[in-house]
Amino acid sequence: MWRRALREDTGSGALEFIAGAIVLLVPCVYAVLSFGAIESAQFAVMGAARHAARVYVEQASPTVASSIARRTALVSLTEQAPQAASPRVTFACQGPCLMSGGSVTVRVAVRVALPFLPQWPTVRRFTSMTVAASSTQSNPRLGVSG
Repeated sequence: MWRRALREDTGSGALEFIAGAIVLLVPCVYAVLSFGAIESAQFAVMGAARHAARVYVEQASPTVASSIARRTALVSLTEQAPQAASPRVTFACQGPCLMSGGSVTVRVAVRVALPFLPQWPTVRRFTSMTVAASSTQSNPRLGVSG
């Protein structure tokens, strides 16, 4: 009786194909969506750090430079990756920051939520990831103190 039931396997091929496709397709689609969100945020933080570093070295005083560069980074992030949350912008100077021979390193970090996952405060660290980039820009001024 069992042998006959096993031999008569008619009509189950379509069902097996659909079940197998769902089992394989859903994780692949989710991986593509997740990698797309992460890559988009990575491009956004790279651009924001680069723009902020360029703006920083063109200013006259460190307080004005950090304020304008921070604003530049935030505007760049909101234009390129509106889904990115809680941006952090930090500055570090090597040598005299706004004088000849100095350089500034700008680091931008954002939290990117993975798609279709809840963003409750208690689980946010498991359902999102931090993406960061830094850019260093040397001061283009020759012998001019700022």
